[in-house]
Amino acid sequence: MPNPMFNQINEPIEVITRFSENELIPVKFLWQGREFIVQKINLAYADWEGRSKIYYFAVSDSVNYFKLRFDTEKLSWTLLESYTE
Repeated sequence: MPNPMFNQINEPIEVITRFSENELIPVKFLWQGREFIVQKINLAYADWEGRSKIYYFAVSDSVNYFKLRFDTEKLSWTLLESYTE
């Protein structure tokens, strides 16, 4: 059985997002040439960094967990962390 690994990443990523009733919902993202489908949003919250409202999402696909960050000022996504099997 493989050991799970926690990694701090902090890399820009491309994210397909759905907007629904004033909600921002990540659907899938591309990282290191691989596509990850978001099957569950485990936690979502927002915070302010100066003028930027930052949205954080703890998401999972069928095996892995990720922490995503969306910066409303720069309109950019970052993969902050991964926890992989």
